[in-house]
Amino acid sequence: MRCVGLVLVYTGYGKGKTTAALGLMLRAVGHGYRVIIAHLMKTLIYRGEYVGEYVAIRRFLGEYVEVYSLDPNQHLTPRDVLRKAIDRAREVRPFLLILDEVNNAVAANYLRAEEVIEAIRSLPPEVNVVLTGRDAPREFLELADLVTVMEPVKHYFNRGIVGVRGLEW
Repeated sequence: MRCVGLVLVYTGYGKGKTTAALGLMLRAVGHGYRVIIAHLMKTLIYRGEYVGEYVAIRRFLGEYVEVYSLDPNQHLTPRDVLRKAIDRAREVRPFLLILDEVNNAVAANYLRAEEVIEAIRSLPPEVNVVLTGRDAPREFLELADLVTVMEPVKHYFNRGIVGVRGLEW
């Protein structure tokens, strides 16, 4: 028996996993709910400037949304970011906890699926959790209440268009 809210997994090789999770963040904040986001494989800076969603969160949603991320200056690992976000979620009991790129962190052996699941199970029952990233482990798929697989049909990356400001960061 699981003691958490719903678990949603966005995985696959198509674009839109983090974007879908951020859409849920926006929806939750619209209802006045708190959200915690943990970027487990990303920093908040790309090409020397903050990523767009972080700028928007700080500017407009900081009262409702907390963001934890890898920070090269602090030498944080994905495990450090996960622990900080989980500890904070236990404390403030947000409506939504987004573990962005957690699937990738498990696939790259920075985290073990079992430790992530144990962390999720330690959360208060009202916390809903979103797991994003390619290569979701079987254990996450079994735990999940919803699994969406993003499949690429066509992508401008294949034409050499990379890192479009406002679309990727």
